Amino acid sequence: MTPKTRLLIGGLSACAVALGLGRFAFTPILPLMQAAHGLDTQSAGWLAASNNLGYLAGAVWAGLIATDRGRHLAFTASLVVVAASLAAMSLTSAEWVWNLIRLVAGIASALVFVLGAALVVPALAGLGAARLTGVHFSGVGLGIILSGSVIAWAGGWGGDNAAWLTAGALCGVLSAASAWGLRHVHGSGAAGTSHPAPAPFSLGWLSAAYFCAGLAYIVTGTFLVVVVRATPGLESIANLSWVVVGLAAMPSSAAWALFAARFGFRLALIFAHLLMAAGAGLLAVTDSAIGAMVSALLYGGTFLGIAGMAMAFGRAIAPAHPARAMGMLTAAFSVGQMIGPVAAAFLADWGGWMPALLMAALVTLAGVPMLMFGRVSPSSGRS
Repeated sequence: MTPKTRLLIGGLSACAVALGLGRFAFTPILPLMQAAHGLDTQSAGWLAASNNLGYLAGAVWAGLIATDRGRHLAFTASLVVVAASLAAMSLTSAEWVWNLIRLVAGIASALVFVLGAALVVPALAGLGAARLTGVHFSGVGLGIILSGSVIAWAGGWGGDNAAWLTAGALCGVLSAASAWGLRHVHGSGAAGTSHPAPAPFSLGWLSAAYFCAGLAYIVTGTFLVVVVRATPGLESIANLSWVVVGLAAMPSSAAWALFAARFGFRLALIFAHLLMAAGAGLLAVTDSAIGAMVSALLYGGTFLGIAGMAMAFGRAIAPAHPARAMGMLTAAFSVGQMIGPVAAAFLADWGGWMPALLMAALVTLAGVPMLMFGRVSPSSGRS
């Protein structure tokens, strides 16, 4: 097996563990938890917020690990913790313990995702295969497909506990594959002293738009299966809609990178925001299977692209301080993720899922003018 193939297996598996399962296994299992334990919508929102708070803490922690050995140790340990945390959800029915477990899972997921990317992306560039970065991030879609198919099937057979144990087992297999694939990979060397000219755009406005995306995307990401299952006549396609999200997510990072290379980050992000808002709005009003599937396609096809483009745009805006730019963006996105599910749960309890999803659509749209008018210089060059 070539080093490039081993690297891609390790990276793809890491993304599947970190987000596809570590975060999003919760989405198809949530209806099972509601049925088995009477978990209400606001409690579900707080579980999602706990996980996202952990993700923020983990992302900050990852940025503080200074040595290559430390990054490898934290990465490997976090792979184990994510798998164990998923399985541990089956061991209790106490909501405060669930919140604690999801908090820990969020910390470990962020460490896997951030440190995994820090290992894989420079290594791909060093092998002359930077164009394959999208394959690395497609692992998120793979994990979502597994959660909507294998894990959902286990839940249908044995309830939420069987689903969580299956999630933990799948995560364990993928964690082993990731640790094997990346065991000899090291981060990039010292950065050079010269940097390209900064892109003429405000990092503050980009962070504000990314906050909007974080708040809105997590609403659909947390509740899509619940919403489809609650729509009369669509119960049987609820898990399938989540598989569609994963199928759309797998090629999305690479596709949006090509789009941004052609039209610039700003226009690409505007277009992606519009599509994601359309998906949330459609889910709010549709009662048809086609509408639900189109909504799933729009969501799956945009959320990873927005994340990847925002981070790349941030590096272009502050080429001399990329870590500072990515930290600012991650913080904004994470705060939005913590607010989103709690606000959506409150609105859902008040007026059903339509106002919650319309809120997500409107917040996504609020990011569009920020992207349109955030330029700080008329200098030439794509932004």
